[in-house]
Amino acid sequence: MVIRPAEISDTEKIAATHKASIEAICSSSYDSQSIAGWVGILSPAIYDDAIEHKVIVLAEENEEILGFGILDLAQGEIAAIYIHPKVKGKGYGRKLLLKLEYIAKNNKVNQLALCSTINALGFYKHHGYISTNKTFHQLPNGIKLKCIKMSKKLQNNESV
Repeated sequence: MVIRPAEISDTEKIAATHKASIEAICSSSYDSQSIAGWVGILSPAIYDDAIEHKVIVLAEENEEILGFGILDLAQGEIAAIYIHPKVKGKGYGRKLLLKLEYIAKNNKVNQLALCSTINALGFYKHHGYISTNKTFHQLPNGIKLKCIKMSKKLQNNESV
């Protein structure tokens, strides 16, 4: 597996991985109407802004995108980490998270925030993120998803 920066030519594969992740992994924590609305807004074009203005990294193996993460350096926020369901529990999410944290530290970000889905709460807690409060993430189509705001102070001695 290789972690690499995303390119505009990757957006179709990113969208497919994102959709598969939501449908298979997030469906245990959200109702079918929310899942349908969530995947309904996904298209390759929505990743263009992240590629141009944020940091987006991919976990790739044999030219297949098996996960991605988005970091907003200006906001000090991890905007997304999604993995393909076939690699759940195999360390892909961890490697993406560590890479994003490494990039943040190298850009003088001392603390990261994120809004975790219900199903990913344990993952982020395991990696040192602390819950700050419950909230909703509103999608462009009006669907509200329950999530948990979390944060973590970054240590200088961690590396990728």
